[in-house]
Amino acid sequence: MKVLYLTFLLVFISCGGDDFPEQSELSGLRVLAITADTPEINSAATVTLTPLISFVDGGNTTLDYSWEACPDPGIDFGAELNCNSSPAAVKLSGSSTFAMGGLSGSYYTGNATNISIAVPSAVFTYLGTLNSDIQYNGLDYVVFITYSDQGSDAVLKTVKRIKLSTKAGGNLNTNPSFGTIQYNGSNLVAYPSSEGMFTISSPSNPETYDLQTNVGLRSFSEDMFISWYSSTGEYLFNRTDVGENNTFTPRGSTGVFVAVYRDGRGGVATEIIDF
Repeated sequence: MKVLYLTFLLVFISCGGDDFPEQSELSGLRVLAITADTPEINSAATVTLTPLISFVDGGNTTLDYSWEACPDPGIDFGAELNCNSSPAAVKLSGSSTFAMGGLSGSYYTGNATNISIAVPSAVFTYLGTLNSDIQYNGLDYVVFITYSDQGSDAVLKTVKRIKLSTKAGGNLNTNPSFGTIQYNGSNLVAYPSSEGMFTISSPSNPETYDLQTNVGLRSFSEDMFISWYSSTGEYLFNRTDVGENNTFTPRGSTGVFVAVYRDGRGGVATEIIDF
């Protein structure tokens, strides 16, 4: 069985000039981003996740999906992508199906069914037992989501992190925003007829945030970047810095375009345009 493991929003380093255009080409089953309406919380709350999914080659198929959520079991140290070691009081799970035909357009790329994660108070009780640096900087509550195509052997497992911390409300991370996808300086309103430059309009500014370090409280600024995807044609770069143009070479006359604006610590903004 073909299993693709895609781990999103773990650690991203923003730098333009990464020459991996194949990562931008949409065809097989992929989750391009998962947006949390509140990327960081400081008390028990329901967080709504919106996966942006693409399966151009899958057509009008139906996906089974299941998910489980728990405090990070130690992914960065080699732990398996599951919640098997977590106590029941801090675990959540669920499952359902999603029909790709419900997406607009014919490229089967768009927002899948939302997943509501009711983060329990028991997790914050656990957070309170950890050292003060972890409490302030945050504990990751991770959500593992598995999608499987009913019509083939395509299976995809992906991860989204929700940050839990004791920071005051005004210091919690929020999602970035932008206006729209632009081509040669104007809003993208038709499939490009020639090579040109892609960027986004009105990107929000990076947020500043504090972290407890071994030399005390330090301030940092988010590293913002844009990930680019398309079903036809080719980008020069699969990601760019804010304000950096990305050369696109069209192929054909129709397709779907996706831009994902990331803040490097869990905040996401997305747009999908198809022709």
